[in-house]
Amino acid sequence: MSRGNALEALIAGLRGSPTDRTDWRAVIALANHTLLTPDLFSSLAQSGHTHYLPEDVREYLQFVHDCNRERNLRLRTQLREAVAALNRRDVVPFLLKGAIPLFLSPAGRVPSRMTSDLDLAVDSPEEAIARACLEELGYVDVAGARGMARQQDAGMLELRTSRANGLEPPKLVQRDGLRVKIPPAQSRALHWMVHDLLKEGDYWRGRIDLRHLHDLARLAESDGVDWTALQASMSDRSARNALDTQLLALHHFFGTRIPAKCAQRPMVRFQHWRRIFTATHPIIGAPLRLAGNLMWGTWRFSRDYGLARRGPSDLLRRIARTLFNPRTKI
Repeated sequence: MSRGNALEALIAGLRGSPTDRTDWRAVIALANHTLLTPDLFSSLAQSGHTHYLPEDVREYLQFVHDCNRERNLRLRTQLREAVAALNRRDVVPFLLKGAIPLFLSPAGRVPSRMTSDLDLAVDSPEEAIARACLEELGYVDVAGARGMARQQDAGMLELRTSRANGLEPPKLVQRDGLRVKIPPAQSRALHWMVHDLLKEGDYWRGRIDLRHLHDLARLAESDGVDWTALQASMSDRSARNALDTQLLALHHFFGTRIPAKCAQRPMVRFQHWRRIFTATHPIIGAPLRLAGNLMWGTWRFSRDYGLARRGPSDLLRRIARTLFNPRTKI
């Protein structure tokens, strides 16, 4: 089965409408690569389509879903422990990315989203207190990674400093005696987009983080996102082009309603075509992907002067990781 057909079938499954004559081996391979296998089973179960699946496919998808559920339950317990300890020091953390649905989910349920780690943020004056608090719980820094961990936990915990983004202020939420700050939907969408498109260079490199795109589609459906306000918050033309390119992908895959003017600029239309083409034709689209990687690498390393001071070996390692590590992107 071609990558394009597998991608189309995976998207159909995530939308709760599996296609006929699906090559489930190819679809499952792509779902595993993009960390969407639990979400795929959950969507099919909610739409009542799991009984149409081949028995071995249904059993595999449910097995991965159930394993992920147990892990998410452990992550939620870990998150609540950390928040409780911080609250005792009068620190109210900001929850980011996957930590938000884990905290907000009802007691007997957890989201099907596969979460890699727990992301928390605190105000800059509270960072030292928060770090000391987590160290008292047994957390230690992980070498070579941005995060803290304990041997008994299901995932790392990443503590960062909160940054104002000029949008709505976070909302104070209290659950079972715990206090956290949760950014509004606008800020959460902006965080995902800036992280993927600009920080990791997906806009230039022609890559798509399908899991985050699925997150954005669900966020737009459940909370509503003012895409026009997000466009206005972009700092320059390149950032606005990146945002509009992501919005076109969001509409293309999940049918999310977006402003009509997103597709007006030729550069946006070209970038959208390039990302879809390389995602559905990874072999013949390889030259486009390589050109994007080289462009991103040149831009990235020309602006990070600290890389030069670390020596040529470190620079070569980073270049290789940038160009050849596909991670979970398509």
